[in-house]
Amino acid sequence: MIFLNGFPPARIVRGVLISLFMVLSACSNIEGEGGTGSISGILNQELWNDDYSLKISSNPAVDEEVFILYGDEQTVGDRVVTGPGGAFCFKFLYPGNYTIYYMSDEPSNSYGEEVEVMRKVELKRGEDLELGSLIRIKTLDYDDGAATIKGKVIEIDYDIDEISGEVVASGMGPALKEDVYLTYGAHEFYDKRVRTQYDGGFAFTGLIPGNYLIFLYSEDPENGGEKIVIKRNVTITAMDQVLDLGDITVANL
Repeated sequence: MIFLNGFPPARIVRGVLISLFMVLSACSNIEGEGGTGSISGILNQELWNDDYSLKISSNPAVDEEVFILYGDEQTVGDRVVTGPGGAFCFKFLYPGNYTIYYMSDEPSNSYGEEVEVMRKVELKRGEDLELGSLIRIKTLDYDDGAATIKGKVIEIDYDIDEISGEVVASGMGPALKEDVYLTYGAHEFYDKRVRTQYDGGFAFTGLIPGNYLIFLYSEDPENGGEKIVIKRNVTITAMDQVLDLGDITVANL
């Protein structure tokens, strides 16, 4: 092909440059913002007790951070916060490889620290990629809730009858400053101790759902005042439940 003055026409040059640009763009993945694709999903949060024997609830994770990494980069490319339904979306992305991650508790992590939960994806040109439901785990201590276990301790005084020698009740009233203990689930030791008030009342507040052992000590009038344990096994089923144990009697010899 012979060109005037030895140079191709300008329209041919433009066409070649445009074609070359399109080829280079198609062959190179420049991840990041500026494209027409998107990556979205729903982040749900599961609440578990501390030994993961009980899942307390599962709800959309609201106001939680979700991060994105572009390509092989190790620095955060962008960050969004989940909405009321746990939804999140990274918009205007070029095609390429991306990593979506968020923070979550991990049952196998004995240190109790949050770990990164990562999801690697490949985004096509103009694709709206839906990740579906992602799970974030949060571990609760026994006192991270809003439930209450309460009751009243009544003390019965006993004396030995001078004539018969038998042990007989001589009085009854509220037990003041009596120690009451609480143990959650399968914990080996008690988790909390409270003392009764002037009216014998006590309350354990801020509790999560699960099984509890409430116990206190009493003297046994039938065995010379030997110390015995008074136990109540109870179950909290809701985060804001109020459970009244009523009167618990102890003996004072």
